[in-house]
Amino acid sequence: MSEIKLTENGGKLIPKGTINFVDEHGYIKRAQAILKNVGNLRLVGETGTGKTFLTYKLAEITGKHLYETSLTIDISRWDLLACDTLKEGNTETRKGIVTQWLEDPEGGILFVDEFNFGANGVVSLFNQLSDFRGSVWVPELGRSLQRTPNHWLIIAFNPTEKSGYSGTCIQNIATMRRFEGIIVDYLGELEERQLIKAVCGNYEFSAKWVEIARKTRDYYRKGKLRTPITTGNLINYAKLWKDHTAEDEIVEIAKSLYPEEEWTQFARFYEEAGKIDFKTLKGALNGGA
Repeated sequence: MSEIKLTENGGKLIPKGTINFVDEHGYIKRAQAILKNVGNLRLVGETGTGKTFLTYKLAEITGKHLYETSLTIDISRWDLLACDTLKEGNTETRKGIVTQWLEDPEGGILFVDEFNFGANGVVSLFNQLSDFRGSVWVPELGRSLQRTPNHWLIIAFNPTEKSGYSGTCIQNIATMRRFEGIIVDYLGELEERQLIKAVCGNYEFSAKWVEIARKTRDYYRKGKLRTPITTGNLINYAKLWKDHTAEDEIVEIAKSLYPEEEWTQFARFYEEAGKIDFKTLKGALNGGA
């Protein structure tokens, strides 16, 4: 894999061939069209569906510099723009990620993850940057920064994490109408099996764990589990299995995702998956994954 390099402005340059994104649902074409014609893209999807991975793939394909950050309730607009700091008795201006992005002469992609955790002032900053104004005054620099058509903005959030949504309904609607959205979902069952089998080389292992993962996702959506098993988790388990890690040890590793009160439910999923005749299923699917 090629090494991801940093630019002078602090952005990432993603070399060609770095990101192996499985685009089963055709997200890349839609995302490129939105960014080219609108400039503002909203990715909505549960944890582990590939929102960040898709963004990295877009940066790789387009050759644009990638700037990224995640929001928390404690991050202010000045953290993102610029703030004065003391260094060896002197006042210096520390430039935030938004300023670094806007000052990149080549443009670039700014990826803002966990957008639903942003404070009101932060949401209003991105509303200002994403509409016809496309500019912001930065007192520490004594000038305005202007966005260009080459500066693309992507925000992402997990709709399941409703408790963290920020601002008022009006502010959320204001953001929604500025950003054209794509709902990012997990890979389909067959595609995910193929991917995991390609890593571990064993159909039954991949089929069993994809089945377990799909059940955890269903329970996660219903609020009955703290987290789902993601495609990234499955790839890790497949690597461990290929390296001769015993499956009972992989089960213990997977179980660590959950608090103790959810262990019984996870164990039930594993037990149920173990009863499925995947050999027969594979034949029914004309060779399976």
